[in-house]
Amino acid sequence: MEYTVRVHTTIDDVDERWDDLMTVAQAPVFYRRPFLRAFEKHPLHPVLRTAYLVVEDASGRAHAALPAYLQRDVDPMRVLADHHPHAVGRTVLLSHAWHCYDTVLPVRPGPDSGSAALHAVTALRDLASQWDARLCGVVNADADGPLDPLLTDAGFSGVDIDVGWGMTLDHFEGFEDYLANGLKRKSRYNLTHDLRLADEAGVSVHRTDAENADLDGFVELARATAAKFDNSDYYQRGLFQDFVLALGDCVQVAEYYVGDRMIASALTLTDDTRLHYWAVGYAQEDTPGYSPFYVAFAQVMREAWASGLDWVELGRRNPTFKRRYGLQPRSLRAYFADVVPELE
Repeated sequence: MEYTVRVHTTIDDVDERWDDLMTVAQAPVFYRRPFLRAFEKHPLHPVLRTAYLVVEDASGRAHAALPAYLQRDVDPMRVLADHHPHAVGRTVLLSHAWHCYDTVLPVRPGPDSGSAALHAVTALRDLASQWDARLCGVVNADADGPLDPLLTDAGFSGVDIDVGWGMTLDHFEGFEDYLANGLKRKSRYNLTHDLRLADEAGVSVHRTDAENADLDGFVELARATAAKFDNSDYYQRGLFQDFVLALGDCVQVAEYYVGDRMIASALTLTDDTRLHYWAVGYAQEDTPGYSPFYVAFAQVMREAWASGLDWVELGRRNPTFKRRYGLQPRSLRAYFADVVPELE
């Protein structure tokens, strides 16, 4: 099949063919129009230029697509500094944004899907050259996914950078079944103990949309929580609230209160198959005997089974807790290719 690659600079320049492709490819929420539009309007990290690469057939039907971001001095996980120091301080073209922990290459299923995917990867490298990037690549991709052989064969070198965690929801009938049969005795005791003490303390949960949530309160809790990882600016004041508001219906907020004091707040995102436990902030003192983090985790897991979706995604970090509570790890890999700009 003959393909043409078109490069768009805003998501609203791409019509409903983008949405159709993301649906048939079962792409994560990070590839859906609300997330991409929100990131354009309120980029959570600096972006010099944005591109949406769309691989089309002769009829204009989209068969593969990638968002890509030209950036400089954006390296929140020290991937460039540790593995490609020659690119530090230079422009790089990457897919996806660093706040996406589930990078894929959305491809229309079919016998020619491999060719469409290769066209997208080749176009990414060509665009990096046109934009004088020193490096191009894909970050936070599943090391065991279909991108690994595709990118390796295309000359991209891969390196493991983090671990993502999630759970197939059909392993258990619901939260109570998971609690009774999916956890070891000590883990089950710790979780039920905290839930009981939280209930005795009068913890209540308020579920709402972003517009009616206390997003300022969320950001302050999240920044304090992220400080443990020296990463508070992952949640930039003002910018992060604006971004979440721009997500619209694909984000939900669960706020946890004792009286009128918010002790935790959790953001979840949804797509066609997954519930994403995307972000959480919680008080780390003045909650005697129980952890608001445990309480929020339990509530999100209840919501995951109630949603009827196939998978709950819990992102990166905190491996000890996630392993203890039966979540399944996957290695996240970054793939890079050097680009020699025409000016060099």
